[in-house]
Amino acid sequence: MRQIPSTHRPDKTMVFVPELREARLKRERRNRRAFIVAMASCAILAIMAFTVWRAHERKQAQAQAQWRELMARRELDLYAKALEIFHADFERYPTAKEGLGALVRQPSSLAGWRGPYIEGDYSVDPWGNEYVYQTFNDGTGYILSSHGPEGEAAGRAFLQVHSETSGSGVAPKP
Repeated sequence: MRQIPSTHRPDKTMVFVPELREARLKRERRNRRAFIVAMASCAILAIMAFTVWRAHERKQAQAQAQWRELMARRELDLYAKALEIFHADFERYPTAKEGLGALVRQPSSLAGWRGPYIEGDYSVDPWGNEYVYQTFNDGTGYILSSHGPEGEAAGRAFLQVHSETSGSGVAPKP
């Protein structure tokens, strides 16, 4: 009888061998634990990286806020000095109509102007709001203030300088 080639193929059915099954299950459990540990480690590293990044962002925001406040204090100080020089020349401070622009450009109503009393125009504070200049008693006193980061919505001055004759008793915020 002639041999049929199909009968010589190996048997593809799996024979149940308990030792091999136990080894396979043990290997699967070990791999599953390793995967869980790896995923947990990745999650912890991601959380730590996010925390460090947020702390860095907070530090940067805080540094920028401090820088803006420092710049506003510097600009207010420059304005106060310029206003005192203007006062020494004219025995008055610029009127509300003349405003802080009188320190940079000669007003048409003012003869004998010796300016500019301040280099540059700092009429806008570091937060993008205009400085608030108020005069009273016919120009014998002034208050110059900034609303700060909250703007006019705060309804109060964040930083301010004033003339000694203003009588307001308000000093710059420390």
